[in-house]
Amino acid sequence: MRRSRFCGGLVALLVGSTAAVAGPTAPASAGAACEPVVTGARPAVGLQQKWAHFGDRAGAGEWAGGDGTYSTPLPDGRTAWLFNDTFVGPVGPGRGITPQAPVHNTIVTAHGGSGRPSETVVRGTAENPLPIVGPAGTDEPWYWNGDGIVDDGKLYVFEFQQRAAGEGHFGFEWIGTDLATLSLPDLRLRAVTPTYDGHGIQWGVELLRAGDYIYIYGVGSTQWPGKQAHVARARVGHLDDAWEFYTGSGWSPDEGDAAVILEEVGSSYGVAQVQGHYVLVTTDSYLGSEIYVHTASTPFGFAGSERVPVYDTPEGQPEFDADAAGDIYTYNVAVHPTLSGRDDLVVSYNVNSTSIADLYRDISNNRARYLDLRFAPAGRGCR
Repeated sequence: MRRSRFCGGLVALLVGSTAAVAGPTAPASAGAACEPVVTGARPAVGLQQKWAHFGDRAGAGEWAGGDGTYSTPLPDGRTAWLFNDTFVGPVGPGRGITPQAPVHNTIVTAHGGSGRPSETVVRGTAENPLPIVGPAGTDEPWYWNGDGIVDDGKLYVFEFQQRAAGEGHFGFEWIGTDLATLSLPDLRLRAVTPTYDGHGIQWGVELLRAGDYIYIYGVGSTQWPGKQAHVARARVGHLDDAWEFYTGSGWSPDEGDAAVILEEVGSSYGVAQVQGHYVLVTTDSYLGSEIYVHTASTPFGFAGSERVPVYDTPEGQPEFDADAAGDIYTYNVAVHPTLSGRDDLVVSYNVNSTSIADLYRDISNNRARYLDLRFAPAGRGCR
């Protein structure tokens, strides 16, 4: 399924800092009374404390902080949390860590619906932890995790190949996407195979199982710095087989027919089913502090939907300066349906600094922040 490689910019997934309440805005559309309506957004303090407790106690080779922050339920009741650049313990006073090269992709398992993390999964040893997929350290190309899903008794994780490109904090580029297969329940890597990546779309930033299909969401950047959302689908049980691509009016087996389903999305975004509808949660394309929601009646119907701001991340700066040492920015949301209820949705977002010293000084600057989006109860007659 590999097509010709396409090089495009991808913002790194790095996390941290503290969250605070910002006033959400509810949509006001008389013709969409049954669509989910956000009535509040507040930090998910309990979940945040669980990750803080886990990271603060990290020993050698164990997760102290990391970015990416995708969550995937496993058949045995655990949740696999998929992280990208990961810093390991031990963690010292003030949450400081020894300067180190991050491990590019890791897994942390958690206890089911409680969200309490319990174990760090890497290759190698505690003294020399290695990524689950790909080479160690600064070797290239390296992999960053995309989203993952269990299909046909295996855990599949989309893997984004990266290589160095230029100088500075954003001196890297995406060069292709592969699909990693891990066995269950031991989470051992069994295969890494090429998948679709020939038309400038980075597939696998979000996965959604709905009905007989797994929907695979992607990000394109044909109008840089703007990014656009696309969607494909595979039949349940056949994620590693041929896909169909949404054209705007139907489905095609040709990746080149994939249409834009939404303009101005982040490098990653989340899609979840809420109250019988579908909610897409995203940031701006380039390091904005706002988080927005879009709603649709199908997993692919977001075109033309209202863009509703629901949260302004307190860590983000509206005037980001990529050349400023220690400048803080926020980006890249993910959704976590396993931890959510009918009328709420748990969302994470990432925070980073252009100065890595900020992470070494206090590794909590590289831990995701979690929000609980609250929705008005569905009205009578709505699903």
